Amino acid sequence: MYKDLEARVAVITGAGSGIGRACALRLSQEGCRLVLNDIDAASLEATRALLVAPDLAVGLVADIGAPETADELAALALQSFGALHVWVNNAALVRWGQVADCRNDDWDAVFRVTLDGAFYGIRSAIHAMRGNQGPDRGSVINIASGAALAGEEGLGAYGAAKAALVNLTRTTAVEHAREGIRCNVLLPGPIATPGMLAAATQAPGGVAGWEAQTVPGRMGQPEEIANAVCFLASSQASYINGASLSVDGGVSARTNSPRFNQTAGR
Repeated sequence: MYKDLEARVAVITGAGSGIGRACALRLSQEGCRLVLNDIDAASLEATRALLVAPDLAVGLVADIGAPETADELAALALQSFGALHVWVNNAALVRWGQVADCRNDDWDAVFRVTLDGAFYGIRSAIHAMRGNQGPDRGSVINIASGAALAGEEGLGAYGAAKAALVNLTRTTAVEHAREGIRCNVLLPGPIATPGMLAAATQAPGGVAGWEAQTVPGRMGQPEEIANAVCFLASSQASYINGASLSVDGGVSARTNSPRFNQTAGR
């Protein structure tokens, strides 16, 4: 438990399912007041109903890729709870396809939600967090991806947007460190979200066959990303700023070369 998170106010984008929902549930357990965002009203309300304290959460159904949405979320936090301390940029959009076949509207749509939405969120969060007192005035946590660090077939637009988010995180961190506003980025590996599970079912052997190829032999759970979010939001991470934290069970630690037959030569 992170006692210092109690009564803090957090905005979470893409809170209707997957990692966003897990973050909402975990921060609610810590006693946070929540401002939740998603484009799907039913999913957003389903998340709110699962919270420890649904009455301490408000929601905004809106497209985070629209420039005004982030400002509306920040204003809702201040109006509802009087402050803003934590902002989790989780919303993202995936459009599969090789780079040579990527249509202009698909590229634009991925960047609009995944990168532009995060930029708007960072900007709105900083403006609101400047009103806080003390040495730790706020924490912005961006959810990127292991695809930000290496090529992944079919994820050219998504990977490029997430790579840009890593750099945006670092720039934000160095620009606002002396204001007591931190900005860090998480790099999840394969996480058992609805989208990832749906993609894995198409692999040979389905989800189990896909998981067997990974370093830990399993997908991560959304709650494991939420745990990292809570840490970065807390004062225990007060000197962690501009960091890129892989939460992938060791997936990024291994080369992608063909596997050797470990029994050969024995």
